[in-house]
Amino acid sequence: MNEKMTFNPVRDFFAFLRRPNAERVVASLGQKLLILAALVAVDILFGFVANLLSTAVESLIPLTESEHVMVEEPELLRFMQTAGILIIPLLEELGFRLWLAPNVLFLFISFFLVTIQFAPLPFADLLVAANLTNAAPLVKIAFYGLIGAGIALFFWVRERRGHPYADFFRRYVGVYYYFSSLLFGFIHLTNYTSLGAWWYAPILILPQIIGGFVFGYVRIRLGFWYAVLAHIAANLLFTFGDFMNGWFGTAGGVVWLAVLILSSLALIVLISRRRLISIQIAP
Repeated sequence: MNEKMTFNPVRDFFAFLRRPNAERVVASLGQKLLILAALVAVDILFGFVANLLSTAVESLIPLTESEHVMVEEPELLRFMQTAGILIIPLLEELGFRLWLAPNVLFLFISFFLVTIQFAPLPFADLLVAANLTNAAPLVKIAFYGLIGAGIALFFWVRERRGHPYADFFRRYVGVYYYFSSLLFGFIHLTNYTSLGAWWYAPILILPQIIGGFVFGYVRIRLGFWYAVLAHIAANLLFTFGDFMNGWFGTAGGVVWLAVLILSSLALIVLISRRRLISIQIAP
């Protein structure tokens, strides 16, 4: 539908979770940024609760998480913080959410980036036996590149035969969305070098799953670069708490967390009550 309508992004997000669709928001830049801010607030609030649960699980079970290894070199620490705010969100959005659009090239790019980073190395035993372990990266790139090209070619041929990929995407957008969000969460289990029992694994990566739901929604409703911006904003706001801890001690981090939660609640309430957003919905 194309008529103007008031829009509550928080309500629409939860309706989208129940029944995803490929509709896009048509609005001014300011309205889109307001929608983005509301969804970042949702990610902060639910991510905070999820972090409490995952932290509780970590305190009850013996495990080692590579993310928690302390970095003592100041320059390396600054680089890691910068990467976590700017570089990693872009790479993760390219891999996990670029493909949430009716575009076969985007599908290939996301598949290729995720598989070459996280998928197992093919023919590993054969490479060792042939003393070709140095060629392993090239083999992996070629193997998953060919598979990705084959998938893209399949959809291209279907489109040439009168079955547009856009129709396929819209029909199965819920599968795309949930698979992307859950995969994004479970990939973060690679942060842990020791897990023990697997029954609590979903709790450990619950913050990332929530982020996958939020950023995936933003990607579909607003577009790729808005999802990147939402991801960067969420990481920046949470990381700023670490800076506050460094500058003012534990009290600084606690104060910043309180400000973050209260301001997120205030923004959601403001948008819900005043209906500040007027948009069009495009198929």
